[in-house]
Amino acid sequence: MYVVFFGVGIGFIVLSLVLGGLLDIDGIGFSFLRPTLIAMFLTVAGGVGLILTPRLGETHGAGLVLAVSLVSGAAVASAVNSFIIVPLHAAQNTSSFDRQETIGTVARVISRIPEGGYGKISYNLSGSVVTGPAKSEDGSEIEAGQDTHIVRVEGSTYLVKAYN
Repeated sequence: MYVVFFGVGIGFIVLSLVLGGLLDIDGIGFSFLRPTLIAMFLTVAGGVGLILTPRLGETHGAGLVLAVSLVSGAAVASAVNSFIIVPLHAAQNTSSFDRQETIGTVARVISRIPEGGYGKISYNLSGSVVTGPAKSEDGSEIEAGQDTHIVRVEGSTYLVKAYN
C-alpha cells in the first residue's frame, strides 16, 4: 500500500512537471484539495510508511505505522500549504493593481511632457516604483522632475496635473 502511495505521489509530481499548470485546478474551493497538496500527502505518507514498516510493523503493528504515515503526510502537506502555497498565492494577487486606483497619487515627471504631447511619470505603489506614459490634463508643458498628481486614467495613459 505504501509503495502505491509513494508511486502515485511521485508520478503525479513528475506529471505536474511535464504538463505544468494543466493539472492545477486550485482546489475546487477547498485548499486541501489542491493537486500539489494531494501529491505531497501521498508521497510523504508512502515514504514514511515504507521507512517505518520494516522497523515498527512487526513489533508495534501495521495500525501504528498507518497512523504515523497518514499524520506525517497531513502535517507536511499542511505546512507546505500554510508556509509556501498560501503566501505565494497572496503575493501573486497583490502584485497587480487597477490603474483607476492611482487617481490622486503623487507622481514625478521623469520624461518631460511637451505641450499637447506625452511624457513619462513614476510613482510609488505598495513599495514598488511604477512608471507609465502621461500627458498633462490641460495640455500644458510639464518639465522633468516636477511633482504632479494623477487626475484621470485613459487606457494606459495617466492624465496629470502639476502642483503649482
